[in-house]
Amino acid sequence: MSGMRVGIIGTGSVGSALARGFSAVDHDVVLGSRNPAAATPDLGESADAVEVRDQQSAAAHGDVVVLALPASVVTEVAADLAETMAGKTVVDAANEYPEAKAGRSLAARVADAAPDATVVKAFNTIGANRMTDPVVDGQRATMFVAGAETAPVETLAADLGFDPVVAGDLSAAAHLEHLARFWIHLSRSEGRDIAFRFLRE
Repeated sequence: MSGMRVGIIGTGSVGSALARGFSAVDHDVVLGSRNPAAATPDLGESADAVEVRDQQSAAAHGDVVVLALPASVVTEVAADLAETMAGKTVVDAANEYPEAKAGRSLAARVADAAPDATVVKAFNTIGANRMTDPVVDGQRATMFVAGAETAPVETLAADLGFDPVVAGDLSAAAHLEHLARFWIHLSRSEGRDIAFRFLRE
């Protein structure tokens, strides 16, 4: 599944990091912004390889679409892009902090907003600073994913250097969102160069 077409909606720290990482391992990446002309993503050496377009165009480009957006707008944007994202794998990377704003996970609400997409929760349990460098103290960080069909997202996570672990179907997204809040809590005292590692025998 190498060489995937990936549309990333959001040009902030998470969207920029994922664009750099995916482009570096030869995925075809387009970043989406509400105002492409004014967007200033941090693309580093990937600047020539990653095009910044409007959100609809980026969503249309991707076989996998990553919503790297603030929690306050992710469901609204998912609804706006729902028709374009129909039939695609859509990754919700957003987190609500310090607590969930509703009784259901954010990922479940994204799935409601884009009912014809296959929504997967991922890329939300580590800081953007380690998104493309997930080896901490010699150990590969775990990237938990949750959804009904996670294979493309597992591949993308592994390509970045993570150890992908499927946490379950989309109902497990709530656990990932709680874990992300715990990561944020720990980062306040431990710094951002921290990661979770799932151990098994």
